[in-house]
Amino acid sequence: MQYRYFRGLVLLAALGLLVGTPDMYLRLTRGLNPVAFGSYVPWGLWVAFYLFFLGLSAGAFLVTMLTYVLNWKRFESVGPLAAFTVLVALVCEVQFIVYDLGTMHRAFYQFFLTPNFASIMTWMFVLFNAMLLLYLFKTYFLIRGSLILRASREDTKAARLYRWLALGRREYSETDRSRDEKRVHHLAWASLPVGLLFYATNGAFFAILMNRPIWNSALTPLLFVVAALLSGGALIAFLTYVFYRDSSAAGDFCLQEDLCLDLGRVVLFLLIVFLALEGMQFFVGYQTARTDIVTSLNQIVKGPHWWTFWIVHLLLGSLIPIILFVGFPHRVKATVWACFLIFVTFPAVRYNFIVPDLAVYKLEGLGQAFVHFRLSTDYVPNLNEWMVSVWIISFGFMLFLLGTRYLPIIVQEQGESHV
Repeated sequence: MQYRYFRGLVLLAALGLLVGTPDMYLRLTRGLNPVAFGSYVPWGLWVAFYLFFLGLSAGAFLVTMLTYVLNWKRFESVGPLAAFTVLVALVCEVQFIVYDLGTMHRAFYQFFLTPNFASIMTWMFVLFNAMLLLYLFKTYFLIRGSLILRASREDTKAARLYRWLALGRREYSETDRSRDEKRVHHLAWASLPVGLLFYATNGAFFAILMNRPIWNSALTPLLFVVAALLSGGALIAFLTYVFYRDSSAAGDFCLQEDLCLDLGRVVLFLLIVFLALEGMQFFVGYQTARTDIVTSLNQIVKGPHWWTFWIVHLLLGSLIPIILFVGFPHRVKATVWACFLIFVTFPAVRYNFIVPDLAVYKLEGLGQAFVHFRLSTDYVPNLNEWMVSVWIISFGFMLFLLGTRYLPIIVQEQGESHV
């Protein structure tokens, strides 16, 4: 990868952290007082972003499973990148869901002191921490050989960092490589059931809520899985092009062009499946003619935020990518642009899953019985919610930039190779 834009992107991430800091301070000192959601709409923008980053981690998780469980050598070159992407996405998603909690400090001890293993939320907490540890060790063992090699170079600027991460080791034998390879495969096999259960419990958490007609469906966990693989797969295809792009005198091309095209075909298939499931959800919902279901669906298609569904999701995030995929099936840039549009517009999909089903009074006349701005279903994210989101996304972006720049996540140097 050419790091021509590294400084500019770091400055952009730093700017995001800077402008978001005042609102982050308000969130930490004043709790949920500055936010716009309330009792009837208890979840808003932050939960939508939580689901978005959950999907990004799921797509990267799939690539690591194909690489280190099924031994698909085709994905081996992007395996460390996918594993590191899972780590960064997990860090971002936990921040979004923790800041959404009213008394978030309880999350740091309540699950340890009084866990309720009959609760899906407890299992979400357990499985999240298991995923975080598994991918932390997996990423480390994937790059350990390259860390040791770089630590042995005296002319490396970050040699001290590499020596610290390599635990002082200067030699890396074939025996060490073989052991690390076995560790990675063992960790991959361990993360397979953990990851599947983690993503399934997130879908089941919404599906079991009886008073939410759109969520309360056996289709919800399946939609969660397909949506996650779609957005995450699109991200990995985009990152593969970005980090394996060679802008040299010979021309501008991708070193993993065939891999990008293959990932693009998978993303196209997932996009069609997702749209079919989404269409089925609307068709069945309207056919029931139940007032609560129809009202919730109407909130999506012709409510105050109708444009997020028709313009952002269907036009920019679905129709244009399909045209690019089908119209230019052998052009890698068309595939990459299609994948980029899919994952950058996917927060709108998550937002339309969360808010519309909450923005409907479940009892007629409830809006007039109790009048307070915290008892309203007219939810619109305010500036504080957006700025805190900017801070979290900038933090994850900065972490990803520094990790891919200074850690051997992307190895194209002579003599270096990943497990």
